[in-house]
Amino acid sequence: MDIDVDRHVDKDEINLLEIASYLWNRRWLIAAFAAVALCAAIVYAKYATYLYTVELRVTPTQQSSSELSKLGGLAGLASVAGVRMNQDSASNYFALYTENVTSRDVAAMLLKRTDLMQTVFRAEWDGEKQGYREPASGIVRSLARFAKRLVGIPVYDWTPPDAARLQEYIQRHVRVVEAERSPVTRLVMEAQDPAFAAGFLMALHQVVDEGLRQKAHTRATAYIAYLSQQLEKATLVEHRAALAQALSEQERTRMMASSTLPFAAEPLGEPAASPRPTSPRPIIILPLSVVFGVFTGSLFVLLDRQIRRYRQVVRH
Repeated sequence: MDIDVDRHVDKDEINLLEIASYLWNRRWLIAAFAAVALCAAIVYAKYATYLYTVELRVTPTQQSSSELSKLGGLAGLASVAGVRMNQDSASNYFALYTENVTSRDVAAMLLKRTDLMQTVFRAEWDGEKQGYREPASGIVRSLARFAKRLVGIPVYDWTPPDAARLQEYIQRHVRVVEAERSPVTRLVMEAQDPAFAAGFLMALHQVVDEGLRQKAHTRATAYIAYLSQQLEKATLVEHRAALAQALSEQERTRMMASSTLPFAAEPLGEPAASPRPTSPRPIIILPLSVVFGVFTGSLFVLLDRQIRRYRQVVRH
């Protein structure tokens, strides 16, 4: 009885030497799979769209808030007047900067740059009429729309590029990479034309920074008007000192917002593009295609072996 069990176990065990021999005997079939995969990779590498990586490095502007830290108890008195005195305004402005890169408001302002939009939405730009037009419906697009309707996916009519569409483009193509131990943040973009990507990143930075500048200027102006009124009504010496200091800080903020220098983020030079395309990378794709072909061919051979063995068992 024990002998029968052992024989049954031995029969069901996987014989690696037998499998290796079986694969070796059909090595030409496996090599054919590898050759097909390699040819497909070569065709892809030949006709693929090569992308360059462009990055713009920015850092928080040197808006020192040391004056605020010196206020001590006066900052608390200023809060009585309804003014929030930020202890780290530079960091907050920079945090708003990184968050606003992909915002709808920024996209709406950047949409005014027609020179950039002609490239972003080049398939819809009519150079003769200097406006947008619905792209012609080709066979592929018609089949795609038909397939969507067939499976119940909504099909929307074409609309000219707007802030929502540009926001989606920015979210897909621009990455905000923040360093953990460095104040430098990188805006990274991949594009076929590195010159366009460099111009787009710089324009995006300028729009974000300018938007924060305008908001800060408007807010500081409103605070100055309010603090000036409160200062005229205040009678306590401590209260007047806190209001005067808060007014001075708001004047300082408005002065910085009125300057032509970078407000929230300062670029560390011009956008830099990679000297060579970074995607796709044939030096990696070609060897991986051979590995994939060998794996697929081996899997096919082993599956064919199992099917044949199953048929033999059924026949007997």
